Amino acid sequence: MQVSVQGHNMNVSQRLDKYVRSKTERLQRYLPGVEDVRVEFTRQSTKSDVPKSVELTVRRRGTLLRVEEHDPDPFKAFDFALEKMYHRIARYKGRRIDRKRSGAAALATEDEELLMAEALPIEEEEAPPAAPLPKLVRVKTFQIVPMSVEEAIEQMELLGHDFFVFVHADDSRVKVVYRRRDGDYGLLQPEK
Repeated sequence: MQVSVQGHNMNVSQRLDKYVRSKTERLQRYLPGVEDVRVEFTRQSTKSDVPKSVELTVRRRGTLLRVEEHDPDPFKAFDFALEKMYHRIARYKGRRIDRKRSGAAALATEDEELLMAEALPIEEEEAPPAAPLPKLVRVKTFQIVPMSVEEAIEQMELLGHDFFVFVHADDSRVKVVYRRRDGDYGLLQPEK
C-alpha cells in the first residue's frame, strides 16, 4: 500500500506525516487489497484558527472511496476523516455482499480506473456589484470506464457526489446519474 501525504498552502510537519502514515496502515485490516491512500491537507487562509480541510482518498482495485473533513486542528480533521472512511468502507462492503446475494454483475476489474469528478457551477447568476464573480478554481482529469447504471450509482455514492459521469457499457454513450432531492436517482442521456 502506497501512502502519499500532501499539503496545499501549508506545510505538513514530520509529526503529522508520521501520525497519518501510522493510522492509514490500519486501513488494510478493514479493507484488504488497498493499493494507495492519498491524504491532502489544505489551508484556505493564513490565520491559524481557520479550519483546515483534509481529503482522504483510498483506491482499491479500481474503486475510489473519498471523504473530506474540516477542523482548525489538522490532527482532529484527519481523525474525523478517518472515522468517516471506516463508515464508508463498511457501507461499501455491505453493498458488495448485497450485490453478490442478488446475483448482480461483478464489480469493475482491477485494471480499470474510475471517475472522479468535481461539481462545477452550471448556471451563471448575476452577482451583486461588491461580490466577485465565481471563477473556475479546479480542473480534474479522469479516465472514463464503461460500466452499468447500477455500478455508476454505487461509485457516485462511494465518492459522496451528487452526480457521476460514465460511459454506459451496453451502448458506449456518455451518461450522467444524479441524486434527486427526494432521495431517488435520475439518469441523463443524450438523444439518439
